[in-house]
Amino acid sequence: MPHPQSFEAVVFDWDGTLVDSKQALVASFQEMTAEVLGEPFPTEHEDIERMVQVRGSEAFTEIAGGDAELYERIEEVFHRVYVERQTTIEPFPGALETLARLRGAGHRLGVATSKARRRLDLEAERTGIGALIDASVSGDEVRVAKPDPEAVLAAIAALGADPARTLYVGDGPNDVLAGRGAGAVTIAVSFGFHPAEARAAAPDHVIDALPELVEIAGIAA
Repeated sequence: MPHPQSFEAVVFDWDGTLVDSKQALVASFQEMTAEVLGEPFPTEHEDIERMVQVRGSEAFTEIAGGDAELYERIEEVFHRVYVERQTTIEPFPGALETLARLRGAGHRLGVATSKARRRLDLEAERTGIGALIDASVSGDEVRVAKPDPEAVLAAIAALGADPARTLYVGDGPNDVLAGRGAGAVTIAVSFGFHPAEARAAAPDHVIDALPELVEIAGIAA
């Protein structure tokens, strides 16, 4: 692991890491399926945990059961519902301040997420996070989703950073595995969607609040 002072970039997952979006995501899925299929889904814990972790395209494919026309309808209704629901999504405590502190110290900042580009951009602008991010890679811009490292590697490349001098921050085991696969130093947050599973994936660090990144990144108090 490099000396803290040598870190040059920090790349983040989005949902469950920078923004508290689980309730909005689940409600959007349930409202969409109630409208399109006649009953809400997901409702069971296992299904909920799976749906909030995969790319939208994968979730919609599962729900549509291979029906291409139904897939299009599902995607259309989900986006319409989510546009309304996302107005309730807020950054986690300390997110904006931490990003500003890292950026002010010269760190390049990125996002590597499974979220679709149009929904990512919508939230990034509304929350103000977008103004603090130098590059982002969305789930519909890569061939393979996390835990494959493609998205993380693409974000690091867009920042012009060295993977070994990059921190990758996420809230689930897929994030830890993707960051490790990309050659980055991995950090799991304890307040996200899958804290126990993320910890079990053996990240390099676990943090309880985003401002803790400042010290790990080597920024003096």
